[in-house]
Order: sequence, then structure tokens, then C-alpha cells
Amino acid sequence: MTRNVLTFINHACFEIRTDDALLLIDPWVEGTAFNHGWSLLDQSTSNAALIARLNEAGLPVYIWYSHEHPDHFSISFLKKFREDFRGKACFLFQHTLDKRVLGFLQRNGQQVRECRAGVPETLAAGLRITVCPYSDGDSFSLIEAGGKTVLNLNDCVINTREQCSRVKAALDRIAPRIDVMFTQFGYANWVGNPDDPARHRAAATEKIERIALQAGTFAPALVVPFASFVYFSAVENAYLNAAQNAPHVVSGAPGLAAHAHLMRFLKPGDTIDLVADTPVSLLPRHERAVAHWRGLIEAGFQLLPEQPAASLAEVQAAFATYRDAMNTNLKGLPRLLEWTGRIAPLTIHIADLRKTLRFSYRRGVAEVADDAACDVALTSSNAIFLFKNEYGFDTTQVNGRFRVAHVGATRVFSRFFLPQRMGKNGYDRRHPLLTLRYLVSNALGRAGRRMQAAWR
Repeated sequence: MTRNVLTFINHACFEIRTDDALLLIDPWVEGTAFNHGWSLLDQSTSNAALIARLNEAGLPVYIWYSHEHPDHFSISFLKKFREDFRGKACFLFQHTLDKRVLGFLQRNGQQVRECRAGVPETLAAGLRITVCPYSDGDSFSLIEAGGKTVLNLNDCVINTREQCSRVKAALDRIAPRIDVMFTQFGYANWVGNPDDPARHRAAATEKIERIALQAGTFAPALVVPFASFVYFSAVENAYLNAAQNAPHVVSGAPGLAAHAHLMRFLKPGDTIDLVADTPVSLLPRHERAVAHWRGLIEAGFQLLPEQPAASLAEVQAAFATYRDAMNTNLKGLPRLLEWTGRIAPLTIHIADLRKTLRFSYRRGVAEVADDAACDVALTSSNAIFLFKNEYGFDTTQVNGRFRVAHVGATRVFSRFFLPQRMGKNGYDRRHPLLTLRYLVSNALGRAGRRMQAAWR
């Protein structure tokens, strides 16, 4: 019998198998992610082995992607899947304004079902999924299999009582209880320069506090920490591994003492019988999994080779193309935002070229004195990636392959790439009213945060 068995694959990927269908979640099981910034802790899994497993199941396969980040939405898996999968498959994704994921999958010959927000989608007898879009393109899901519920929060930033209350209200309309909760346990982005270890430790502590808050609010019968089985694998970001949460640390964290009896880690290949297993029955698997991950971490991290330097002309050309595209896509809005002060020109020190450049939506790119004050420092290959990719800023912010030069630099850096983030979410000249609403909401949010800071 295969009924209602959950199998952990790797990182954020797991499957739920019933007698009638197989639901696969966020398959990233090999290779690097975020512009060669992350690697998997356990590298024993592969696209080929996972797809062979799907073929052997002989069941209709559904694949749900929570969001477009490459540690969830793996292009290498999709290519291998298109080549080697022999059965019937349907991809599931949230409804989005830009339709980029929908279009990409359809162009690659895949059947896709857009999931309406908060509306249960029946996949097979006794198996359904409800997808709830969250912030900045992310989403969480509630999976129901054989009368049991699995809440997959993946990377959703649900870390305040207010946010938890809103999510719980949405969940209460769908299911009376949560049997299993999957949630992220490690920080997954840049959390400070190398000389700021206190900030790194604070980010790790916040994840512990987040799990405790979520567990206290959603009251699951079982908590499975996941989606953090990676390490920062580039020369520029390896320092971020020092304070990262490890399973053996999370398991014994004082802040999670009240929930420790419910918390169970898994390693690749571990299963949960959703009907029969309990935190008690899973304890031996949990202890072996913790030992497994601890052994991999203590063995040390193999860093990736440094990427070759690009030329100064290549960096300048990449920005020129990016600037033209942003101003065209948004009908000159980036120039206007810079002129009104909503966006400031960005000064980047290109470390491997020993050059400092000022980038402007109005004036283009200009070289400044190498000792001029900059906002951020990064390599030429990272600079080109920033400008050439729709997710350039988001990827760089996640992979941490940069340094900031002053207290306000992260804000300047983020604000400069507001047009890029707008474009990837579908806010452009094709949707003028939605774009205006987004900008107004963004401005009001900033004003509110400034007022809150002033009243503290």
C-alpha cells in the first residue's frame, strides 16, 4: 500500500503518495542555486533518480511550485523531466499577474493548472491542495491526504503575531486542524558583512523564534523543519555559514523547548505515514537525521571556483541594456523616480576590477574615483548578473555575494532595483492602474514605517 505516505527528498522537496496520485513539492535536488551562491548539504540526490522514481510509481504526477526561487523552481529538473518522464503530469502554480511561470511551463510542453487563491484543488480521491499566495511572489499551501493535513510554509516570512493570525484565519476556513507543519529553519539571505557576527546570530535566532511562534499559533501535531539544508558555497559568502542554524542546534534550542517533543527532522529518503506515524514513532528517524546532517556539516564545506572577471566595458554595456529596458518597460518611470528622489543613483565598487562606478537611470553609468564613497562592493560577474536577469537583485540579496559600505546602503541598493522587482511581478506599462496602486501602497508603507520609527 502506498496510501498517504510522505517521503522527504531533499532541502524543500518532498512527495505525498496515495493509491491514486503523487504530489511532488519544489523539486531542487542537484546543482547550485542563486548564481552559484548555494549548494546542497546532501548531494546524494539527483534529477535522474527522482524522475526514475516518478516513472516507477506509475501514478499521475502533480508538481507544485511554491515560488520561483531556484532552490524551489529548478530549471535543470524541468529539462530532465521533459526529456525522461514517461507518465502523465500536471504542474500547479499560483495565479500571478505576469504569467511568467505559466508561460514558461507551457512553452516547454507541460500541462499547468493555475491555483486560485484559497480555493481547494482536487487532484485525486482523498488528495487536494489549497494554495495561498503570500508576499513578494511566495505562497504557502495546505495539502489534504486521506483526512490528514500538511501545511507547507516553505520560505514565507510569517514572523509576527499579526501575520500568523491572518494566516490562521485563512487556514481555519479550509481545515479544522494542522497535522504536519513544514517550515524553514535557517536564514536564507545576506544578513550582514563579515565584521558583523552579532547580526548573523540575530538572524539565526529570529528563525528559532519564528518556528516557536508558528508552532504556538497553528498548533500542529508534528513540526518538520526543512528548506534550509544548504550552505553558502561561494568565496564571497562562505562567512555566512558560521552562524547558520544546524539541525542539532535547532533541536536543542531553548527557545523551542516547549515544542521539542513535536519537532522532527528528516533526511533524504525518510518517510512519514501520515495516518499512523506520530512524533514518538518518528523519534528514532529524527535522531538518525540529526546525526546525518551534523556529520555533513562537520565534514566541512567545499567552495565553488571563483567566476572569471568580466571587463569594465561588459559591465557598462550590461547596465546600458538594463537601463533602457527598465525605462521602456515602465515608460520612463525609473527616471522620474530618481528625479523625485524615490530612487538614488547607486555607486558600486567592482572589487575584482578595482573600479568604482555610479549607475543612474537618468544619466547612465560613470566611472568615479576609486576611493570615492560607494554603497556596495561586489565582483564584475555579479554586477553583470544583477543587470542581465529579471531576478538579479533578489538573487544577489539571497546569495550574499556582496558587501555594504555604510548603514543605509542596503536601502539604497534595494530601492535602486525597485523597477526590476516591479517588472518581475508584472507591474509595467501593460497594467498602469495596478502599477500605480503598487507604487502608492509602497510609498504609504514606507511612510508608515518612518512614523513608527519616529514614535519609538
